[in-house]
Amino acid sequence: MRETELTKQLEYSDYLEGTRKILEQSKAETEPYKVTILGKEFIVYPNVFSPKYFNDTELFAENLPVRKGEELLEIGPGTGAISIIAVYKGAKKVLAIDINPDAVVNIQANIALHQMKEKTEVRQGYLFTPLKQGEKFDAIFWNTPFGFVENQDISDLEKAVYDPGYRSTENFMREARAHLKEGGRILIGFSTTLGRFDLLQKFAKDAGLSLKMIYETESEETHPVKFEIFSAQA
Repeated sequence: MRETELTKQLEYSDYLEGTRKILEQSKAETEPYKVTILGKEFIVYPNVFSPKYFNDTELFAENLPVRKGEELLEIGPGTGAISIIAVYKGAKKVLAIDINPDAVVNIQANIALHQMKEKTEVRQGYLFTPLKQGEKFDAIFWNTPFGFVENQDISDLEKAVYDPGYRSTENFMREARAHLKEGGRILIGFSTTLGRFDLLQKFAKDAGLSLKMIYETESEETHPVKFEIFSAQA
């Protein structure tokens, strides 16, 4: 292996190790607590991806391009903060789907807190499997678990930050278009620092989609990290 390749690999390992440390801090929480995102309070339950420890929730909540009157599907919403803020920004209806049962209960609590039961719904399941036949959306958003790992044996909480072999990311890119209305948008929260952008590009191309970056920022976690929102278009 060439020195430049080794250096790049070690740097990526450093970022993954930083993510692991933050995740361990998050796991130490044993009681529900509240965080403030864009001036609004949200409850965070144990074993749920936490905006207290990961900055991308607030960044994506603020910068997700929500159009007034549209119906949005969010995959992997965690606390539900992005889904609920999307309603505040003008979304007509939001469906949130999370594989983590603790996240589903957490989202229900935040829907009640913000009195948004009529506009926000949550279901448990993997990617698009909980959808009813014929359900389609104006936009689909996923803050992807962009940490690439090989280990398959990970917890529901770890699935919020790691995607073994990027299999879920590949499935998402392949299946998302079928659940869009005419002219609908696929929106992807990502980090080219922490994620494998080469694989995201490959999966998009395989699905007949092209990626366009519509938002970019840099944030400080254990290391400086870039976060982006990409739109995927046919």
